[in-house]
Amino acid sequence: MTRSGGVSSVGQAADAAGAALAAAGCVPEQVDALINVGIYRDANLVEPAVAALIQQAAGIGLDYRRGDVPCLSFDLMNGACGVVNAVGVAASLLADLPVGHVVVVSGDAGSGEVEFEPVGAAFVLENSADAVGFGGVHVSAGDASPDSRGVTGASGHSSLTVEMRAGTAELVEHAAAAAREALAADGIDASSVVLLCGKPTSDFAGELAAELGVGALVTDDFTGDAHTSALTAAFVSARDAGLIDRPLLFVAADGGPTAAAVTYRGVGVR
Repeated sequence: MTRSGGVSSVGQAADAAGAALAAAGCVPEQVDALINVGIYRDANLVEPAVAALIQQAAGIGLDYRRGDVPCLSFDLMNGACGVVNAVGVAASLLADLPVGHVVVVSGDAGSGEVEFEPVGAAFVLENSADAVGFGGVHVSAGDASPDSRGVTGASGHSSLTVEMRAGTAELVEHAAAAAREALAADGIDASSVVLLCGKPTSDFAGELAAELGVGALVTDDFTGDAHTSALTAAFVSARDAGLIDRPLLFVAADGGPTAAAVTYRGVGVR
């Protein structure tokens, strides 16, 4: 589920989490863990973890009773790739929780100077006997580091400029490498999948789709780069278009360059 139009990353992520739980038929008391992959921090707060604030705003695990297992909430920040990393972490958690539920949330809100539409997103993960579900997470990354420059003057304590040197070609190179590893590991032909990816650059999605030779391409419908919410939003678009009855390939790419990929096969998809 996605939510947009607000100015608070916490509020949008909490609203999306509530909608995702309702759609999954899962009550807040059934949530075992909440993973926040959003990188934006309302009011530049340092502590506590934003995940804890989202958990509180969404009303998840607030009442403790004797014998209850409290909901674990934590931030997992790796830019646009964070949502794929969270899938891998959630799979490990659910391996020991046969009837468990993990909520993955994201929410980035602009400062007014950033050219993207603020959006929050969330999805619920659980074990299923009727679906293959997610495969293993595969990553590819370069060895270069971005240069950071401190800002002097009155705003120096609160400003940081980061120069991202990865262009479309480098992002596509690593995204394709991670995607091919994911497809090979799960025995899926690229021509049969729906590629779900973000828009770190305007031509990234089209070039990646052409490089992989996928059956279909779906990105999110939001203006600019939805970043940490891009893959969840792309899934919503694919669902609404009736395209989730075939294997899905989630691919994220970010500066570094770094990329992560994972496949997904729902009920009845092999």
